[in-house]
Amino acid sequence: MSIVAAVDEEASTSVVRRGYELARAFDEELVVIHVMPETESVAAAEEVASEAIRLALDDPENVTAVGALGDPAPRILHVAEERDAAYIVLGPRKQTPIGKALMGSVSQLVMLNADCTVAFVTGE
Repeated sequence: MSIVAAVDEEASTSVVRRGYELARAFDEELVVIHVMPETESVAAAEEVASEAIRLALDDPENVTAVGALGDPAPRILHVAEERDAAYIVLGPRKQTPIGKALMGSVSQLVMLNADCTVAFVTGE
């Protein structure tokens, strides 16, 4: 089992910290994932995840950075399923009601389709 923390390039420190707290509490691996568009590289996405870990944690143990390309919600769900995640930790972005209706949100899609508990972290 693992804890999956999905980070973006903005509000990721609190997401990684909360994910690490859960991972340590349950003695599980923390997997920090960042998803970029397919026009980017997996290495660039993994670098964002690694940087989020570096900024959030002083001496991380049992933490893995993962980069992925494509649509964020399905990629996060895939990694969570692949890693048998007990929790997915997210930092939802604020959207207008019209924005949510037209495009949905990654957080909403993950929450509605996850086979595990989804934890939302707000604020840095």
